[in-house]
Amino acid sequence: MQRYGWLSAFLLGSSPVWAMQALDDDGLASVSGRGGISIETAGGGWSAESLEYREDGHSLRIEGVSSRPQQPGSVSTTKIDVIDDRLHVEHQGRPNQLAVNNIGFAGSDKSFGAFRAFYTLGASLKLSGGGAEGVAGFSVDGSRLSLDAVTFYYRDNGFDLIVRNASFDAYLNNAYLDIVSGGNGSAVRLDLGDTRFVAHVGGIGLDLAHGDPGVAVTPGAPDTRHPDHARSFGQLDMDLRLGGSIRIAGGGASGEGVRLIPQITIANSLFQYRDDGVLRAENFAGVLSSQNGITLDLGEDGSGRYAQLAFQDLKLSASLGGLIIGNPSNQKIGSLALDLNFQDQGARQNWFRLRPGGDTNSGLKGITADLSWNMVSSSVSLTDNGNSMWFSGLRTHGSGQLSVDLTRSCAGGISSGCYAGSLNTQPGSGGYDGHFDGLRLGLKNVRGGYSFDGLRVGRADAPLQGGTELLVLLEVFPAYDFTLNGQLTLRPGGASGDGVRYNADFIVSDANAAITVDETGKGLWLAGTRYDMHFRDGSLDVTQNGVQLNKGTYWSTLDVHDVRWGDRAAGQSLGRIVLRRYEQGSTLSLSSGGAGALCVGGSGSNASACSASGGRWEDRGNEGLTAGLKNVFVRDGSGNPASSVSTSEKRNQLIIETDRVNGVNGSGAQLVVDNFHTSDANPTDANANSYGVRVDLNLDVAPTKVCNKGASGCPPVTPDPLGFAVNGRVHFKEINIDRIQNVHPTGGAVTSMYGIKLQNADIRANLTATPIN
Repeated sequence: MQRYGWLSAFLLGSSPVWAMQALDDDGLASVSGRGGISIETAGGGWSAESLEYREDGHSLRIEGVSSRPQQPGSVSTTKIDVIDDRLHVEHQGRPNQLAVNNIGFAGSDKSFGAFRAFYTLGASLKLSGGGAEGVAGFSVDGSRLSLDAVTFYYRDNGFDLIVRNASFDAYLNNAYLDIVSGGNGSAVRLDLGDTRFVAHVGGIGLDLAHGDPGVAVTPGAPDTRHPDHARSFGQLDMDLRLGGSIRIAGGGASGEGVRLIPQITIANSLFQYRDDGVLRAENFAGVLSSQNGITLDLGEDGSGRYAQLAFQDLKLSASLGGLIIGNPSNQKIGSLALDLNFQDQGARQNWFRLRPGGDTNSGLKGITADLSWNMVSSSVSLTDNGNSMWFSGLRTHGSGQLSVDLTRSCAGGISSGCYAGSLNTQPGSGGYDGHFDGLRLGLKNVRGGYSFDGLRVGRADAPLQGGTELLVLLEVFPAYDFTLNGQLTLRPGGASGDGVRYNADFIVSDANAAITVDETGKGLWLAGTRYDMHFRDGSLDVTQNGVQLNKGTYWSTLDVHDVRWGDRAAGQSLGRIVLRRYEQGSTLSLSSGGAGALCVGGSGSNASACSASGGRWEDRGNEGLTAGLKNVFVRDGSGNPASSVSTSEKRNQLIIETDRVNGVNGSGAQLVVDNFHTSDANPTDANANSYGVRVDLNLDVAPTKVCNKGASGCPPVTPDPLGFAVNGRVHFKEINIDRIQNVHPTGGAVTSMYGIKLQNADIRANLTATPIN
């Protein structure tokens, strides 16, 4: 190549004008070296008043865009050279700040919000001509793109979501870029080759102090005006090895737009979330593919303008191997596999429409998403010590609206940016419709349902069997349809350190839940159900002992209009059930590792002792899942009315009603178990109540002994069939019941029993579901 001199280019002021300074003969005389170009870039950056993307008569407008160096006078360097017939580009950017003041639709006062990003861009590219399809296009090999020292701020109504201490690196090998033709017309195709994507997020936090435009935010130094500034949702790490291709074509679902057609593979990858403990998939693999592609369109309907993402078909297959919950040295769950298939079927379609502006009480900024989904013929499988189980025939569909906002409570006093609610209720009431501090997910008229056919054990085409009923204690039903409204508000930081704190209100109505159901839809149903659930000051942590969900203060009302046997709509009604719960400090824990070695049908800590007691010694391996539930029921101190049933929302109460007139609630006879609560039965502290009612579950896929009852003498089936094995224990120290009432629709309530105590129960059971045939 010819020798080139140094070129100095300065980006002046805030305007995107490049000024180049010519070098005289004396300056050129001092230049040494041969080949290539070196460019140094300095200056004050650039800005644009607005940028617009127009499609089908609609304009998505980005306002107040600017890019500036973090330190005045800093310089970025780019070197360009040709080595071995390849173009080499080496770029080392200066620390930069990118800002967008507003994203919305032209002519609308609503906004998706604003963002700022602090980062340093680096690149090492090796390019050559010729794509995967031949001479057209170019290839990328041995290249790297990196974003380092990343801090990202998303601003919504003056509050910030902050991503701190992040880095992103992409390593490109054997990658190609081509323009190709096909059934959807010409497209740009990126063949990923052997691409590796590495990402680290050091923490995600919130600044819920009301926005002050006059206060500058320094990257890496969170705003200290709010106590959440030092708390984090936790750390994320990904190391993904990608292959396959992505095609980008013109034309959306209708008219103009963009269509992405992914055929992406993931292999031998790592995903990890870290708090005090870890959630880790050590061998993550999968496929993301679509035949018709994912479309992006701008549109408008009766609710306003939107940006729509839609897909007629989408397949996600993923295998998460070496799953660990808790301590990195813990036993593993095994591997979890997902085979999810989304497919349009008539009115059941797959799309979501993003609209500017969130909840109506959260200002003009935020995000609202109308969504519709339809998943067919899917499955989830668990492999435990080489034994596999499939939740087969999983289907779900629905539609509704979600909103995302950063919100603030008025608990510290009414101020700009907070919302105290419109019903004059306190945050501790189930009728409270105000906001809490945090990242708020609003749910409005989400109507949907799910079901699965049953379990398959051993192989994917094994006979269907029951066993899903064993998960009802975890409120996982074989089939469920519902309408959901409410909110979930998240704050960074768990019970200690990183993690999540939350407040939530969920109202499930028009619901039907199956306790057990066969392939024809016949079974035992909780039909016509309304379920109100309220959580205050809950937390979620990943500790050395696993995932710990603390429900905080929790109260709920489950009102089942009909317990039906047979069809969920027309089956025989067994009556009505109402269950109210009031709990404080109840928890759910999950950890890797199942039952291990245990004695079935006897007692003993080893095989010989178990056999001597009449039991059978089984070793279910070192993989599996352990779940622990602790429910601490609290006594309602509001009193026990003598001739009526208490209607306090924070109370533990069970009502069974039968013989209703024309199915009208309150017209039949009722049996009421009223104001039950747990106790530690501590003679030195009558108020001690931390033990609660505990349910310990070990979940495994393991072989078990089964005999053939249809044959003489019930001979054992050989080899031992695989099954879904649940080893359970229910234990408590004391349950108190204030009273049991009998209620007649005309005669009123009469207390039949006072002051009942149940003490020191310890019930153990071992159940294994295997195919009947």
